[in-house]
Amino acid sequence: MAPRRGPRTAAWRPAPWVWLVIAGCAACAIAVVSVWARVRTPVLQGAVVTPPAPTYDFSLRDQANQQVSLSSLRGKAVAMTFLYTHCPDICPLTAEKLHEAYQQLGGTAKRTAFVAVSVDPKGDTPEAVRAFLSAHHVDGELTYLIGSFAELKRVWAYYYVTSDAKDPTAKAAAGAPSVDLVGHTSIVYVIDPSGNLRVFLPANFDPKDLVTDLKILAAEHSK
Repeated sequence: MAPRRGPRTAAWRPAPWVWLVIAGCAACAIAVVSVWARVRTPVLQGAVVTPPAPTYDFSLRDQANQQVSLSSLRGKAVAMTFLYTHCPDICPLTAEKLHEAYQQLGGTAKRTAFVAVSVDPKGDTPEAVRAFLSAHHVDGELTYLIGSFAELKRVWAYYYVTSDAKDPTAKAAAGAPSVDLVGHTSIVYVIDPSGNLRVFLPANFDPKDLVTDLKILAAEHSK
């Protein structure tokens, strides 16, 4: 006599709508993770240079009469701008914003360099530069580079910087007044530790943006 079999138990299968709910939840989870990753991963804040552009190397004297070349700063993220000490408006503002950014860098400051190149070879004497750095609280934070008209003009040309400064060695017209105000290009170049230009920022930049950019570039070099 054949053994009696009990009733068959059907395998459970979720209804189609269950799969839709599961798929929807998974998609939401992926989207949340993606958004969270973007929030947590900082991105460059300035106008990004794509691809990164190699920078022109130069050597000028700083406020302590020491020769400084751009290539000597390799290994650091560099914020470089163009200033003059007798400027009544934008240059002091830029210097103070650089000071704010430097203060916000914390431990990253030792892996960065702040550089200003003069656009006024006549007015930017070592004494005037030291007074400017002290007045705007960037003494010890900002390397201010000066030189002759010919030396500076080459740097301006390579970085597409215009300056109204006149060659102080040229023979001045009789009775021509001394002009202290110098119109010039105001921009901040952010250079990575390998010496490539990566970002542009306007002279009235938000210090937090510069801090973000410098930290990103400094971190790239340390990986």
